[in-house]
Amino acid sequence: MEVAARQVVLDGDAVRAWAAGALTACRAARELIDAVNVFPVPDADTGSNVTLTIAGGAAAVAADRGLDGPSELLATFARGAARAARGNSGIILSQWLVGLSAGLAEGPPADRDGTAALVGGLERAASAARDAVPDPQEGTVLTIAREVARHARDGMRGIDGPPAEVLAAATEAARADLDRLSASHDVLRAARVVDAGACALLVVLDALVHTLRTGGLALQEGDLDLAWLPHAGPDVVAGCGPASGGAYEVMMLVGATWPGAAGLAVALQGVGDAVAVVDAGGSWHAHVHCDDPAAAIALVPGPAREQVVVRRVDEPAPADRGLVVLTPSPGLSAWYATCGAVTLVGPDPDVEQVARAAVDTRAGQVVVVGAGVGPAAAAPAGAGFDLLATAGDGPAVVACLALVADPHVAPEAGADALRRLRSGTPASADEVPGAVAALLTDVRGPQGVTLVHGVDVDPAAARSAADALRAAHPALEVVVAGPAAGAAWWVGVD
Repeated sequence: MEVAARQVVLDGDAVRAWAAGALTACRAARELIDAVNVFPVPDADTGSNVTLTIAGGAAAVAADRGLDGPSELLATFARGAARAARGNSGIILSQWLVGLSAGLAEGPPADRDGTAALVGGLERAASAARDAVPDPQEGTVLTIAREVARHARDGMRGIDGPPAEVLAAATEAARADLDRLSASHDVLRAARVVDAGACALLVVLDALVHTLRTGGLALQEGDLDLAWLPHAGPDVVAGCGPASGGAYEVMMLVGATWPGAAGLAVALQGVGDAVAVVDAGGSWHAHVHCDDPAAAIALVPGPAREQVVVRRVDEPAPADRGLVVLTPSPGLSAWYATCGAVTLVGPDPDVEQVARAAVDTRAGQVVVVGAGVGPAAAAPAGAGFDLLATAGDGPAVVACLALVADPHVAPEAGADALRRLRSGTPASADEVPGAVAALLTDVRGPQGVTLVHGVDVDPAAARSAADALRAAHPALEVVVAGPAAGAAWWVGVD
């Protein structure tokens, strides 16, 4: 009896249809939502992040045969979104899905048509979304989630209709309040925009309403009405000035058994903002914006890190070719991200993680630079990667310098630099000048010197060594980077 009641709202086919329709809706609305993304930082990526988050959930549903029933299939959708979540907005939406899934699964057995289960699920979803962040803000997606649930509770008492109509009325009521609710938030009011995350949630709800109303059909782009979304120009985000709270975004998947997970959100608040730490189905998913990615990464011991992604918050607009770097060195993650790379930090990123990072560049083709780690040789054919494997961070830094200097980020630029490169690993700062002098005798027409220092080298000593090289070789450009894992000193001449 209880199982049948739980299937009234969404059976297996309806779950699949909603997942597909939600992805269609997010893709259609992505650019409009990106254009109003000014909170928590004005980085114009909420639409993109939510789309990638929902895509992860939809892919999980597609891979699940659904033999365990619709409740478990809906949980699969939520878990897939939680693991694939991008950005603060993606994490919040994924947790809304987790709450909805749990609420529907626990619906009252006596629920005749599923309306009570749906309302309970919406209330559980709103609570889960709010619990995803340690500093919930009114006027944002969190408020809209709560208002949808409130309107649905009121509607259950006043609407003589199926769950689809209760949800439709609740969604429309929240949409009607969107301008007023967003204006209660200082940042959104100053920018004169509605909350981007709230827009994304309403789009996902529209897809659910469609599936419920049609008896289990997936929303198609032609079914979607986006006229209510604001049509903002690029000046909206640009007018908000630089992002506050940190230049870099760090996202980590952390092992579920790590005992420090319970205090991670508070610890991350000590190094940055836009913090979220949530259960991603067998792992914890952590997010923070900060100025020192290495400090955030260091809060989780190496064995507990399953995936670490670092990128600049103010990333450039999508290009024809993107850059991904695989490195074992947390201390170099900010340097690589400043080059425009989506940076994977860890000793053994797998092909799936590289594919995710490649998608995050939002580029048609991607150059993947492996700093002595990663599955470069195992990447699937046709994956859209141009692979550039190097022996470690020193050569990877040189390759990145050559790639970002090339307007097309052509892999040949990095490969040519590596062919020209001559390098050495002096044992101390005192040996650096001599090592460079010896390398210069073996290079025709040298253009620059790259100095990469290890984690045990004092940054002041690294700067002094670089200054000495500039004084000795004023015609050459000297680049210093670090700290890197491995050798204390690495020098390369290109």
